[in-house]
Formats: sequence, structure tokens, C-alpha cells
Amino acid sequence: MATNTSMCAICDPRHLTTSSTHWCPECEEALYVDCKEYHMLSKASRGHHIIPISDYNSLPSFIANIDLFCTDHNEKYTQYCVKHECPICSKCIKEHGNCGGLTILEEVALDIKSSEVFREMEQSVNDLMVNISRIRSDRESNLKIIKVKRHKS
Repeated sequence: MATNTSMCAICDPRHLTTSSTHWCPECEEALYVDCKEYHMLSKASRGHHIIPISDYNSLPSFIANIDLFCTDHNEKYTQYCVKHECPICSKCIKEHGNCGGLTILEEVALDIKSSEVFREMEQSVNDLMVNISRIRSDRESNLKIIKVKRHKS
């Protein structure tokens, strides 16, 4: 995704220094509040889901750095190859045409939060966090006990 999220991507080429207030994940551009309104009215981008820049900046880096465009063809990913488990653009379809498992990328991601695999993974992460918290607490308790024993001897 973009590196400079502090300046509006529409104002910057016009040599206007306006701070961005929103982020368009589909365009990968930061937008000023007025430019956001135009962006939402434009026929090409009116269906885009725009988020506050603070929400974008608070995303973990592994999420924010997900590529939305094909590195080989510089086109947006639109399909998903089930066989190779990878997103592909419209030009990659030629290479993956015989894979037999192409599907629309939006359909793959549509119900991901309600899928059983997602729920199981979420539960595993929650269990892991509880275990890590217990381990930290035990270690801190052990360190306190060791300090007390040192002072006694």
C-alpha cells in the first residue's frame, strides 16, 4: 500500500498541502475530506469503501502491506486460483486457465468471518493469548519469589 498517508493524493499533484483524513483501500490513496466527497461521487469510485485515516494507520503492518495489485502485470487482483491458493489478475488467468479452480476473489473473501475455519482460528488465537498471559504472570511471580529468596539469604 501507499507509503505517504499524511498528504492527500489528489491535492498533492496540484501542489496543495492538505492533510489526509480518509483512506481508500481500493485506490490505495489518502484523501482530504473534500476530495473524499468527490471520490464518493465519481462514477469510477463511488462504490469504494472509504475509511478514516486513523483506522488505516492503526492496522497491523502485515494487513496494511497486503498487495492488491499483481506484481507481474500491475493490475488489480480479481480472481483466486484454488489450486495454487493465490490471487490472480485478469492477465494471470491465461497461466491459470487449466488449473480448474478459478473463482472470483470477492466471493472467496465474502463469508470468511462466518466460516468455521475462521472461527476455529480465532478461538486458537484467543486461547494462545490467554496462555501467553498466564505464562507472563507465572514468570513475574517466579521472579518475585526469587528476589525474596535472595534477600533472605
